Amino acid sequence: MAVITKKLFDTLADGRKVYSYTIDGGEGVSATILDLGGIIQSLFVSDKEGKHKNVVLGFDSAEPYAMPGIYFSAIIGRCANRIKKSRFTLDGKEYILPDNDNSNQLHGGPVGFNSKIWDCTVNVDNSLTLTLESPDGDMGYPGNVQARVTYAVVGRRLEIRYKAITDAPTVINLTNHAYFDMAGAGSGRTMENLLWLDCDIISETDKQLIPTGVRSSVLGTPYDFTAPKPVGQDIDCDYGLLSHFGGYDTNYYRKNHTNKAASPVATLFDPESGRKMTVITDLPCVQLYTTNSLTSGIPPFSGGVLQSLHCGICLETQFAPDAINSDEAECVILRPGEEYSSYTAFDFGEYND
Repeated sequence: MAVITKKLFDTLADGRKVYSYTIDGGEGVSATILDLGGIIQSLFVSDKEGKHKNVVLGFDSAEPYAMPGIYFSAIIGRCANRIKKSRFTLDGKEYILPDNDNSNQLHGGPVGFNSKIWDCTVNVDNSLTLTLESPDGDMGYPGNVQARVTYAVVGRRLEIRYKAITDAPTVINLTNHAYFDMAGAGSGRTMENLLWLDCDIISETDKQLIPTGVRSSVLGTPYDFTAPKPVGQDIDCDYGLLSHFGGYDTNYYRKNHTNKAASPVATLFDPESGRKMTVITDLPCVQLYTTNSLTSGIPPFSGGVLQSLHCGICLETQFAPDAINSDEAECVILRPGEEYSSYTAFDFGEYND
């Protein structure tokens, strides 16, 4: 059974104390979770030679995580990704949200779930449940929402179970925004990671990353990861909006996703270490983001790793961006008496399997 160790991680400038919970599964995978934003501060994974490396970008202090627009490895909510023009209509009423991405709202707004201190409970099975009460009107959203996210390390798998309930109709689309590198955070070889996606359709977007409503096939394009290839192989191609964004920031639809059974949607593999991650989820989409810009003012990552272009790979399981303003709206609407529930796992399996 996993073992959990709690420690004081840091104190924010506003006086809030941030605690860490390290979950060691005993089989070469250990995750350190912060009560600030449910952040995966580190995720150490052993390779084929038994060497442990941290495979997510993170910080050794709390203050960088509290900076505006910083989402490193945090729980994202109430609504992941973008909402066009920071507004939506639900049951005939229009809701205006605070914007934080041009005129759009990104990842739940300026003070989203990623910036909140969550209540933490260590369960009898040594999983960790984080609970957040989001009041009616929080970042413009209706309804009092209780969100619960449970992290567990089971063997060589980090599991995340998301749940939420509400007392009024609202919008929910939760994810985690981890920045991965199977070669080890700061390796300089991130773009050599081999990526496979069980996805053959993407959302076309405008230059603000708002879906246009058009879905297109990836087959035979630089967006095609239906066969494993290095993430950086086609990243500099002058194709679609790749050059405009400086890399991938793209919503992919899973093939033949007709039910909520969890199954693999992606693998990320470092040939040199043999370290491989399989992303398993019951959600219909995954956002591929390749750290296409640099953020001013952030300190080095853990271990003194300096920020660099394309230093992390995000695989954010989700419902589609701006779903509430599309024909997919029902998938992100949560009503009283219902429970939002989703599952995502990062499985490190056997070495080089």
